[in-house]
Amino acid sequence: MKKIIINADDFGLCAPVNEGIILAHRRGILTSATLMTNTPGFDQAVALARENPTLGVGVHLNIVRGRPLSPPDTVPTLLGPDGRFLANPGRILRKLATGRIRTAEIERELRAQIEKALATGLPLTHLDSEKHMHAVPPVFKIVLRLGREYGFRKIRFIREYALSRHPVQSLKAAYLSICCGLMKRRVRAAGFVITDSFYGICNSGRMSATRLRRIFRRAGEGTAEIGVHPGFQSPELFAVEAEVGRYYINAFREGELQALLDPGLPAIARAANVERVSFNGI
Repeated sequence: MKKIIINADDFGLCAPVNEGIILAHRRGILTSATLMTNTPGFDQAVALARENPTLGVGVHLNIVRGRPLSPPDTVPTLLGPDGRFLANPGRILRKLATGRIRTAEIERELRAQIEKALATGLPLTHLDSEKHMHAVPPVFKIVLRLGREYGFRKIRFIREYALSRHPVQSLKAAYLSICCGLMKRRVRAAGFVITDSFYGICNSGRMSATRLRRIFRRAGEGTAEIGVHPGFQSPELFAVEAEVGRYYINAFREGELQALLDPGLPAIARAANVERVSFNGI
């Protein structure tokens, strides 16, 4: 039996994303979502999660977009002059590599986000992060430590080596997979459970029903996560970028939503011996 998690990132970004995620769960194949705590749609996402207890909900740690939960003067190296996170993963990685971001500030902000998520009382399933920033070893070490402290035992683990029509995405997937590989022994030693494979970076924004069918059929026995970004296109979706920074994926969310709603996918999954689960199922 193959156990596959279909997880939507960005739960809590705004209403059009929240509502797309819930529709993809109620009427489609979505099994899981990860909650952002510092974005405008947080309260609505929490309410929707309570109304839909079969949706697994994890925490989408975020040091990339929007404003911090921590007082800005306590995390200055994470922020730009406007008081927001830098919204540029490459710039964040460069500052981290050159010591211009203090890891103590990362820990302070991630702790605040985890505590806000836990305060909702939702039965949280796992940890992952905006732009997979947790996979970078200096951040991964912090996330593992905080995860253990707060009782988490599941975490996103990138294992994706594939060609993409966009070479940058292939390089990103390979880089993050290498980062995770360097951390694998530490992750296991910390008692975390991880999936055997991950799909989603190389086809980010283009996770069509055809690709989902292909993954179901080709995935090996064991566990896998498919990362998706469903939502509705609306003025509110694009207006939220003024607060949290631009999301290229916003132009593609409705296409991914329609893929997740494809009526033929449940039968394809069954025929491929796929059990659709949340992180609670691995």
